[in-house]
Amino acid sequence: MRNKEEKTMLEVIEPDYMAEFSCIGLLCPDTCCRGWDIVIDEATCERYEKSHNAEFKAMISRAIVHRKEETDEGEKDVACIRMGKGKRCLFLCNDGLCMIQRKTEETNLSETCRTYPRVIYIWNEEYAERSLCVSCPAVARLILERKEPLRFVTKKIAVAELDGLRITDKNQRLETDCLPLRRFLIQVLQDRKLSLERRIELANEFFWQAGGLSGHHAEKKFHHLVDVYQQKLKIAETIRSQDVSAVINNTLIVHQLDGIRQLFFQRLQNPELRPSFRQQLETVLSHWQLNEESQISQNSVQQYIEDKEFYRLFFLPQYSGLLENYLVNEVFKNIFITEEGALFYVEWFRLLVQFVIVKALLMSALIEDPEALVQEHIIECIRQTSRVIGHDGLYLQQVMSQLSANQLEEAAQLQDFCNRLLSGNTLDIK
Repeated sequence: MRNKEEKTMLEVIEPDYMAEFSCIGLLCPDTCCRGWDIVIDEATCERYEKSHNAEFKAMISRAIVHRKEETDEGEKDVACIRMGKGKRCLFLCNDGLCMIQRKTEETNLSETCRTYPRVIYIWNEEYAERSLCVSCPAVARLILERKEPLRFVTKKIAVAELDGLRITDKNQRLETDCLPLRRFLIQVLQDRKLSLERRIELANEFFWQAGGLSGHHAEKKFHHLVDVYQQKLKIAETIRSQDVSAVINNTLIVHQLDGIRQLFFQRLQNPELRPSFRQQLETVLSHWQLNEESQISQNSVQQYIEDKEFYRLFFLPQYSGLLENYLVNEVFKNIFITEEGALFYVEWFRLLVQFVIVKALLMSALIEDPEALVQEHIIECIRQTSRVIGHDGLYLQQVMSQLSANQLEEAAQLQDFCNRLLSGNTLDIK
């Protein structure tokens, strides 16, 4: 009986919000059937080719295009749905329903369409992990409106539940310290005795040190590092309870503004960028007087100092829990170190890029119209950034290439960029 259960059941770890999610369908304000490329997996393509429904087969042949993409394994043929006006899926009906699902059945949808906004991994051929993407409006509200810290549960599911769904990074195996590393990152980010910015700073320091450990004694070094940072957390909690003075570090502020400028202008190069998001980026650049070529002015520095203090005093006390849930969900969903040798820091860097962009947008919006920056608008800002930035692998790769001219020193250069954007939060404690 036990062997039979092991073949049909699978252990899954997931956030406690998973059971609460349901697609809102026609009520969705930003359908996932418009605005980005929709990839058709090989199994779905083969199923479409074997279809005996002549009308359906003809419709599919007109709507699917093939293109070549460069991957780690070389050039690969990728099938995508041809997008119509406004990057709208050709199968999206005017009533918001899918023509494929209407004319046939849900099982005929591609893995991507059946899975989103879910993200599913099966690790070491032993257990699964499931989470959700904040780029979905229903998910964004579900996760970001929660008052309590996110929690994670373990349960058994039928293997059949995953049939036809997209499994990310199939057949990969996790490094021994991967899950302890992720758990400690989440512990740091959820330590509400500290300011959110201090938590992010400590999490960033810990990640770059722990993620790069290797060799025979890596596990021992990792546990020692955790002990060191547990002590740092206690010290940070003590310092926060004391009356400390601070001095502004202008050089650090210039570095931070320059980093924001690089991220924003790189994004603006995309001619297909959503007009509303383009306007938000341009508003921030104008507000801080950031031009692509000129040096950072003293006026920009002073404005940034004032805005950051306003953000710290009036935004974070009310909304830091919302940002915390966003960060924790992204860490659980994306931060893995695998035995296959993928660069350990890529997803962490991508997460921090998104967070820095979100924070800059919120800081600027807070000054432009503080009364309009209510929870609903904050959630939409995070969601839009997740959709426009988080799902654009090409943009994130371009940012990495721009910052690291020498591939051999890429990790060190990206670490330095992250440290400069987060370190000290522009304040040096005396």
